[in-house]
Amino acid sequence: MISQGLMQAVPLTVGGIVERMETLYAHKKVTVLRNGTFERASFGQLAHRARKVAGWLQGIGLQPGDCVSTLLWNCHEHLELFLGVPAGGFVLHTANVRLPPASIATMLAETSPKVLVVDESMLPLLAEVELPAGLLMIALVGSSDAAKNSAQFPGKRLQSYLASIDVSHGAEWPDLSETAACGVCYTSGTSGKAKGVVYSHRSTLLHAMSMLFTDTIALSEHDTCLPVVPMFHAQGWGFPYAACLCGANIALSYRVSDPASLTLLIEEAKVTMATAVPTVWIAVLEALRKGEIAPERLVTLKRLPIGGATVSADLLTGFDQFGIEVQHCWGMTEVSPLGLVSTRRAGITDAQWQELRRTPGLPPVGCEVRVITDKGVDAPRDGMTPGELQIRGPWVADAYFDPGAEDGRGSEASFVVDGKGRRWLKTADVATWNAIGYVRIVDRYKDLIKSGGEWISSLELESALASHPAVSEAAVIPVPDAVWQERPVAYVCLVQQWQGPQPDLAGYLVGRLPKWQVPDRFIFLQELPRGATGKVDKQRLRSLSGSA
Repeated sequence: MISQGLMQAVPLTVGGIVERMETLYAHKKVTVLRNGTFERASFGQLAHRARKVAGWLQGIGLQPGDCVSTLLWNCHEHLELFLGVPAGGFVLHTANVRLPPASIATMLAETSPKVLVVDESMLPLLAEVELPAGLLMIALVGSSDAAKNSAQFPGKRLQSYLASIDVSHGAEWPDLSETAACGVCYTSGTSGKAKGVVYSHRSTLLHAMSMLFTDTIALSEHDTCLPVVPMFHAQGWGFPYAACLCGANIALSYRVSDPASLTLLIEEAKVTMATAVPTVWIAVLEALRKGEIAPERLVTLKRLPIGGATVSADLLTGFDQFGIEVQHCWGMTEVSPLGLVSTRRAGITDAQWQELRRTPGLPPVGCEVRVITDKGVDAPRDGMTPGELQIRGPWVADAYFDPGAEDGRGSEASFVVDGKGRRWLKTADVATWNAIGYVRIVDRYKDLIKSGGEWISSLELESALASHPAVSEAAVIPVPDAVWQERPVAYVCLVQQWQGPQPDLAGYLVGRLPKWQVPDRFIFLQELPRGATGKVDKQRLRSLSGSA
């Protein structure tokens, strides 16, 4: 009998990414557009500085497992911290700089960082944050004088990040368990209190590897990747690690996402793939259509993996006209975040693909999904029967971070164990899936509209509204109704170049949707309110409507 495999048990760690960068990709480039100036570094320089990061942290007394938090934009300093902190045996917490001070203080209290690395533009924000007692140092990124700013933070050591790194020795990577904690990110908190998700080295490496597969993102050394999504959102959706792993050149836009700045960076760095929430690309598409951006300036750009919100048909087909492929994705902080990717399966006709590409698609290799009805059984794969989307896999959270629990595990109600002992994450997304595996997100449970005993999908309404040529974006919420229990109300933004009269959106929807699903009111806004992760803040819309 042969009972055990005889293969090498090489641990999957972030240190392995850095070593690969040093060995194979030292010549590859990082280009940063910061405050109107291009900054450049090679992967070799980046890896060298990552080792100096680890040496600095060791030198000031940090122990394995200690946390380092950041309040940073997308820049090469953040990237070297992405590598050097976990590879050195420490844990990186990327705090969301768009959250209010009280929320940031809560997260810092839970993660207990020993070091906080802060962009100079964050000093006014940081001055309003209650800092944890165990914080040893605040390291300042930028040209501001650390000594002059230290008075704002009594009892805390404030010094220059650059000076700290420059005097550090380069560390050798310690031997780490691949199951050791690597990073911490918090959920957006759109359905309650933000929850901490703790990634392991193994989950981070496997997620990065999955992004290189042909039937997922297909990122490769031939690409130059521009993650416009902030690096504090689910580790930049995994793109920084995946790009470093495969040797793709990287472009970073610091804190800007306007069409003019992105075009400048895409043109300079010869970007082939970029990623951000739909709002960013809606603005770019409008600029292309209005002639504000000459299409030839984006000639290198070929692919846009988009997540964070539903991708409209207009966004998909609109970029097709400029030779740029939009790829619809779905994910969560708890899934590292990639959980579904829209890729074309063999045997699908062009007509079928035009419909299927509007879905978030298929789970990547390594992940499994299921749809569970409100009766607690598997939904038939008919593309029609809704249920809760559940997911499991090696880069899916097994618990939320609870520093008060003895084992650090919390929020058990967000998970379920099936009859075979397999653990699933309950996503709170309503979905259907079809016979060939394509998943369609119907709505968030909290955003479904119950009207006269029937369910209305806010996402379906938003997608139908976004197909109108005058509509840039739309968001639909339920409001109480004395007769029907709830009725939909639509908040709409028109495209900038729209010169015609206010469109008859109710008439437009009739014939496309059942009449009883058409919103009772259409409220026009210059822009939709957004939360800290860039998603539409429907709670604020409910407050505007008086239905909160």
